[in-house]
Amino acid sequence: MTRGQRLTAAIAVAAAILLLGRAAAIVYSNQEWYANLGAISVWNERVASSVWLFGVAMIVGIAFAWMNVSAVRRSVVALIVPKRLGNVEFGEEVPSTRLRALTAAVSLGVAVVSLAALPSWATLALWRSDVTFAETDPYFTLDLSHFVSWLPLEIGAYQWCLMLFAITAILVVALYSLTPSLSWDAHGIHVTPYARRHISVLGAMLLLFAAWGFRLDAFRELIHGSGVDGVFTRIDHVWLIPTDLALSLLSIGAAVVLLVAGWMGQITTAFASVTVVILGSLGSQVFGPWISGRIATAPASVAAERPYNETRAEFNARAFPLEPIAPSVHFLADSTLLANAGQLQIRGLLADVVFPNAMGAAILPDIPRIIAAPRLGNGVARLMHAWSEQNPRLLSGDVRSTDAFIRERDIRARVAAIAPVFAMSGAIGAIPTARGILWVIDLYSASETYPLSAPHQLYKSRITYRHHAATAYVSGGTAATVIVPDSMLDPVARAWFSSHPGRYIAARVPPVLTSPPPVVPVLPSGSSAQDQIFRQDVGRIYERMRAALDSGNLRAFGSAFDTLGIVIRGRR
Repeated sequence: MTRGQRLTAAIAVAAAILLLGRAAAIVYSNQEWYANLGAISVWNERVASSVWLFGVAMIVGIAFAWMNVSAVRRSVVALIVPKRLGNVEFGEEVPSTRLRALTAAVSLGVAVVSLAALPSWATLALWRSDVTFAETDPYFTLDLSHFVSWLPLEIGAYQWCLMLFAITAILVVALYSLTPSLSWDAHGIHVTPYARRHISVLGAMLLLFAAWGFRLDAFRELIHGSGVDGVFTRIDHVWLIPTDLALSLLSIGAAVVLLVAGWMGQITTAFASVTVVILGSLGSQVFGPWISGRIATAPASVAAERPYNETRAEFNARAFPLEPIAPSVHFLADSTLLANAGQLQIRGLLADVVFPNAMGAAILPDIPRIIAAPRLGNGVARLMHAWSEQNPRLLSGDVRSTDAFIRERDIRARVAAIAPVFAMSGAIGAIPTARGILWVIDLYSASETYPLSAPHQLYKSRITYRHHAATAYVSGGTAATVIVPDSMLDPVARAWFSSHPGRYIAARVPPVLTSPPPVVPVLPSGSSAQDQIFRQDVGRIYERMRAALDSGNLRAFGSAFDTLGIVIRGRR
């Protein structure tokens, strides 16, 4: 190994250590953040779902790209690169070990790029929570959970697979074009039998993706129909859904024909199979709506639509039930939050800890330990927090180990982190309390893939299902975040809260979010470490006493009071 190669290897190892260290620091900091909010089960679900998604995607992506790039590499007898020694030019064969390393690097790159199309971890988490409606649609007779929890995951998987396939197929054709296996001249395109068979396999896979897409389109007809505002109509039932299913079967048959014909060198038959699928797809997309419009205007169609209107009304009532009137809360829209922030600050109601649209992390002294955030600590803990934020200042001695480290200070981001499967209201409530503003956000079980209902608008999304599920409360003064579920839960909320219990879920608003902050007894000031430890202990115990009183737990209050007596007697 030359000196330049050793230097490159050392830089690569150092970069890998830095990247892995940063990733470990982010994981540690996030885990501490979730633990302090009492939502460790949500963090565990996030880790498990992310590992499944990225793990499967990387394994499948690398394997698929490796097989295809390796197939191209085997079609090349030897790769000769030009070399110059003085004034003499000669060709040098690239060693097979280096070609294998290059193949592995390209496969890894393809897999990493395809990750951009992966669905979110919350999509997998919702499906893993085992949502069950115990109700079926009248056309496919599938449980409605298939549309609400499984279909978004399948659509995301389809989009990722299609992106992986497209990147790999383009790469394969480009590599073949750089070799004699695929060339063109004035007489046309010339393809070797080896390359023709490989490209035929990819073409058959493309038709299988088309079949998968037509199957998904059949389900989408129940969600985004051909009627006004996307409602499901008789035309969707008797024309579009059967057409999508027929095209799916036709694409599977065409894939088999293309594979056999391409393998045997029957190019005309291979192109004919692809042409049939394309013409069928265009016919359903172009002539289908035209025929549907002509049929819909016929007098007989008006009477035929009556059962579909009744079904839509029934599913609308299920998807959008009447909600009880919320208590009187002053709600602020996102567009007016910043405009009202100045007035709230003048009134002394806006806390400096968390608030809407807050940016960046904050470090605050918190001797009574009332802020719901990790402590900076010492040693490895502090190093991890500093590394995750890429902020060396956190390692300085000016920052105390007892200081609270508030990472996420935006209200919506905090709620979305611990309740990722719920949609939030477009407005945020603001309730003045003794601890600053208590921010209030309504949470909904919402879906864009619930079938047969008329679509509605929620905040920035077009949805076909909405049930009020819970109310989130965020204390501006302490950053504590609590979710209070409704007394009657829909299947989505019931499955999620049953699968992910934690201290972030409460039956009512905890008094500690609204009660006055603890008043730490005034003690003689001192600069010794013992004085500081004593004041911290007293403040912490006093907060326990205040929380016990707020919750009505006299036994906990008596225990904290006895502990306070022991600490004071020990001080004397």
